[in-house]
Amino acid sequence: MRKIYILLFILLSVNGLKAQQSLNMELLAQWNDTTLQPIDGDQLWSDIMGYHDSIKNKEYAILFGNDSFYFFDITNPKTTKLIVTVDGYSKKSINRDVEIYQHYAYCVSERSGSLGGLQILDLQYLPDSVHEVYRSDALTVQAHTVFIEVERKRMYIPQNSTKVGFSAMDIFSLNNPENPTKLASLQVPLNGLGEAQFSKVHEMYSRNDTVYLSCYENGLYMMDLTNLNAQKLLGVIANYPQRGTNHSSWLNAKGNMIMFTDENQGSPIKIFDISDIGNPKQIVYFNSHPNALPHNAYWKENMAVVSAYEDGVYIFDITNLNNPKVHAFYDTYPLNADGVYSGFHGCWGVWPYLPSGNIIASDISEGLFVMKPNYGVGENEIISENAIVEIYPNPANKLVNFKMPNLNENYDLIIMDTKGLIVKESAINSTNLKLSIDGLNAGFYFFKISNANYSKTFKIIIE
Repeated sequence: MRKIYILLFILLSVNGLKAQQSLNMELLAQWNDTTLQPIDGDQLWSDIMGYHDSIKNKEYAILFGNDSFYFFDITNPKTTKLIVTVDGYSKKSINRDVEIYQHYAYCVSERSGSLGGLQILDLQYLPDSVHEVYRSDALTVQAHTVFIEVERKRMYIPQNSTKVGFSAMDIFSLNNPENPTKLASLQVPLNGLGEAQFSKVHEMYSRNDTVYLSCYENGLYMMDLTNLNAQKLLGVIANYPQRGTNHSSWLNAKGNMIMFTDENQGSPIKIFDISDIGNPKQIVYFNSHPNALPHNAYWKENMAVVSAYEDGVYIFDITNLNNPKVHAFYDTYPLNADGVYSGFHGCWGVWPYLPSGNIIASDISEGLFVMKPNYGVGENEIISENAIVEIYPNPANKLVNFKMPNLNENYDLIIMDTKGLIVKESAINSTNLKLSIDGLNAGFYFFKISNANYSKTFKIIIE
């Protein structure tokens, strides 16, 4: 394990405030409404979510306010505008969360002035309107987050308070997207004394029925929920350097590495190798500044995209896991003096998975940011022109054709969804390949073709 801290030297300062506010990141739009009444100090906004309508080919940002959900059309970021506002179930909420499934948004809240519930919003009528198709407190009244595993049609609600009690996490079926039904509650693993190893799940991530549970001071637990009647503990990351309040995690595309944060001042981002899930090994930890407070960290191919509270949005190049480097940043909160941190202010959330490549971020007091990162040499740059690829049709239905008339090498193909999850892999070893895409849900995908000499990523819509 190698410890790395990344220090940025500010070139100028004015009245003690930070002056250098960005690197390799262009601000395309910013929006705020300071007429809202803040709560808990300066809290106007919490997290953010992006939504891409693959039929209309439009992009939206959903900003979570302490009173409502705010929908923005950001298809053309230079003309970003607020188009719809939907009242939140609860009032004066410090924490709201949203997950997208098909064309629905699933909304929960916590730490609010009134009890809430689950809201389901139908987004297919955007940009004209949003339709609320479900509002009920039957499944939840307070929840910190919600997570949806699209391939399994499962919705997970961690730290779920209901009218009849509390659950570390509840699991629901989305076979009927407008009427979720409960499948089970998490079976919290016991220690040798028959005591629960943790009591609450702060946030979680899921892939292929394996869940990755951030359990506060107890660490990160990995469980197999294939059989909900016989849930299995697979591995635990509990004793590690700079351990704190385990906050949230995200897998890389291959699923052999996990990145997570601990929500404590000065606690860095961690990456562990979980190829042997029963024996996780720490690879590295890193931070924007030694005393900074990273909140949420996401994999985007060989980049880590992080919301870092008072440091704003950071992008780290983690191509070499032993040597992460700052690639880009944008300081959404230049109100604190350089190197001086005072807790939970600044950038709460970031979403890096829109097809355009633009990044959206939410700042607790400063509102919505739409940014364009400059990744430099990256996924869309042709390294060698000896392999010209034609992919058609686009949009595609049941088959995708790959035409490579000058093929003289073999290539690998991976298909990823907008969250970076690999949903299909294949080899390209003929000049004309017809690939079946039956079984893939309608939506937007990245098709990456590569070998040692070539790399190019195509954006394909599947109908």
